[in-house]
Amino acid sequence: MPPTDPPPGLRERRRDAVRRSLEDAALRLFARDGFDATTVEAIAAAAEVSPRTFFRYFATKDEVLNPERRARQARLRDAVVAAPLHDLDDLDVALAALAAVAADLGTDRERLLLQRQAVVTSPALRGRTYDVLQSWQQTLAAALAARRGAPPDDLAALTAAAAAIGVWQAVVARWLDDRDGTDLGDLLAEAVAGLGRAGSRT
Repeated sequence: MPPTDPPPGLRERRRDAVRRSLEDAALRLFARDGFDATTVEAIAAAAEVSPRTFFRYFATKDEVLNPERRARQARLRDAVVAAPLHDLDDLDVALAALAAVAADLGTDRERLLLQRQAVVTSPALRGRTYDVLQSWQQTLAAALAARRGAPPDDLAALTAAAAAIGVWQAVVARWLDDRDGTDLGDLLAEAVAGLGRAGSRT
C-alpha cells in the first residue's frame, strides 16, 4: 500500500517542532558566535535540517528572534479591547494588558536571555530591537485609542502606551537578571503597586 499522509494535527505538531528546533539552534548560535557571524547554513545544520527547510519557516535569520511577536501583540490588543470602559484609565488598561502577556512569556526566560546575548553582539540587532519595542508601543497606543473611540494619534493613549512600555522594559530586565526564579507577573504587579504608591505621595 502507498504511504499515507499524516493527519493534519500530527503535521502541525511536526511543523511546530521543526520551527522550535530552528529557533533554539539560532538563539544558541547567536549568543555563542554573534548574530553577524552566524549563517543560515550553520543554523540549519545545528537543527539537523537543510537551509531550504529553514527558509520554509523564516524569510531571514533575524525573524527567528521574535517569532511570536504578531500573535502576542494580537493578544495584547484583545486584552485592551476586553477591558471595561469605566473605572480604568488608559495606563491601568495598558498595564493590565501587559500582565496578560507576562503570563505568556513566563516560560521563555532562557530563550529571552539568549536573545539578549545575541542583541549585544550586533549593532543592527540593537536597532531592530528598538523598532520591535516601538511596534509594541504603537500597537498598545492604537488599541487604547480605539477602545475609547479616539483617533490613532490620541495623546493620552500615546502617553499611556509609552509609560506602560517603559515599566515593561524595566520589569523584564529585572526578571532576566534575577536568578531566584521570581515570576514575571509578580514583578510586574510589584512595579504597578509601586507606581500607585508613588502617585499617592504626589
